[in-house]
Amino acid sequence: MTDEFGLPVTQPAVTQPAVPQPSGAGPMTGLSHVQLNVTDVLVSAEWYTAALGLEPFVADPDIGYVALRHRGAGVVIVLNSQTDGARSERAGTPGSDSSLDHLAFAVPDGPTLEGWAEHLARIGIAHLGVVLENGNPSLQLRDPDGIAIELVAPAPRPARRAAGQPDESLPNQEHR
Repeated sequence: MTDEFGLPVTQPAVTQPAVPQPSGAGPMTGLSHVQLNVTDVLVSAEWYTAALGLEPFVADPDIGYVALRHRGAGVVIVLNSQTDGARSERAGTPGSDSSLDHLAFAVPDGPTLEGWAEHLARIGIAHLGVVLENGNPSLQLRDPDGIAIELVAPAPRPARRAAGQPDESLPNQEHR
């Protein structure tokens, strides 16, 4: 017995059920929300409001639920109170049992990010300042539960040179 290429078949072929393939892009239009389990909803809501400029959107204090949004970006962060004891085994190590590495939010450019870093320092939100990460200006924070939050801007574009001026980044160029 041979396969369609004329090679001998040593085992019977296992057929996989056909998985329907989408005919185009899926129906997603963007991010709906990020939902986080936190130890204190009010403390976290204050932090996200100050650190990211979010505003209250929906809240149910009876069940420990607050949704915050950023109108311009269309981002919603939902904070749930962790009251089921699930955090007890990770007490003292915030965020340690999550598969979430970090949340990253886009900002328009490096100068905007620098200005926001200054604002955060003025209001007492700790950070190490803007750094370049993979060529992109990045500001990394931790929320009250230890969740890593990154604000990241696009990589800066090289400055345009005037016509006839040497490119200083290239070695051995003579000005002509």
